[in-house]
Formats: sequence, structure tokens, C-alpha cells
Amino acid sequence: IVRAVSPGSVDRPWTKDEIFLGREFNNQNAIALAKKFAETTPRPNPRAFKKSIEHVLRSFTGYQDKFERIVGYADLLLQTERPEITPQYETTTTTTGEEQLFVGFAQSWTRDRDSPTILVEVKSSLPTLGELMRQIQLYRTAFGGSIVVISPDDTYESVLKDQGVIFVKFGK
Repeated sequence: IVRAVSPGSVDRPWTKDEIFLGREFNNQNAIALAKKFAETTPRPNPRAFKKSIEHVLRSFTGYQDKFERIVGYADLLLQTERPEITPQYETTTTTTGEEQLFVGFAQSWTRDRDSPTILVEVKSSLPTLGELMRQIQLYRTAFGGSIVVISPDDTYESVLKDQGVIFVKFGK
């Protein structure tokens, strides 16, 4: 599903933007170590860190968004996170107190604007195109991320693509 939504984020090497240098930004040794770490450590693909089945989609309206209404129930809501390289520190006690010493880099996970939240609607058989699009458009009133329809029937694939909906054929 992540591959369908964000194909450029999978099966690729580390990018400069995924190497977080933190306080070590101007440290040439740290920059060289980060580059070496990236070259010797394969980049994992983004992953789902939270999966919500039958996620309740809510819309808020009125003064200060005080009125809430349930829009629908998404079959699955995936929240993803992406890998990054982060500096590691070791705390040591000295005569002047505790100090944090830079010791190298490690791979960690982050959730940010580059980590998509994906709404998944699964259909074992497709309803009419009108019914499906009404459901998706209603969901869009409460959800601004990527929407994926999964079904063994790819009849509406091109229409969904034209409407900005990702289709994944699965089954049969």
C-alpha cells in the first residue's frame, strides 16, 4: 500500500534529507561518519507504525469547530513513518558535571509531513461507480491524505486514478 501511494520512498538508498546531523551539523568528522553509515547501512522501506481498523472519520463545523459529525468508517487507516539517520550520544560524568559526547550514528524512525497517512477502502465486489465516488468524496470532507481502494475487480481503476484515488488490485 505504501509502495502504491509513494513509490519513490521505497527500495532506494538514503538521501541527504534523511541524515539528521543535529548539533553535529558543522562537525566535518560527523558529516563523514554519517556518509559512511549511509553507505554501509541499507535503507529500510517506510513502515506502518499505527493501523486503525474501522477508523471513525469525523468532521467538525460551526464556531471554533464545536459541532462534530461522523462522516463514515474507513476500513483501515495507516499511519506511516520513514527511516532516518540520527546522531547518537553517550552521557558521561566529568568533574564539571554530566556531558553528552557524540559517539556515532544509528538508524531511527520519524513521522513527519513526508510520512503519509493513508485511508484504505477494501471492496470484495465493487458497488456502482456513483456509490463508490460518493463514499470517497464524503470521506474527503474529513480526511486530507491519500485514499486507496483495494479490490479484485479493476473495472473503475482508470476513473479512480483520474479522481486522485489510488487503486490496488488484490485477490482472485
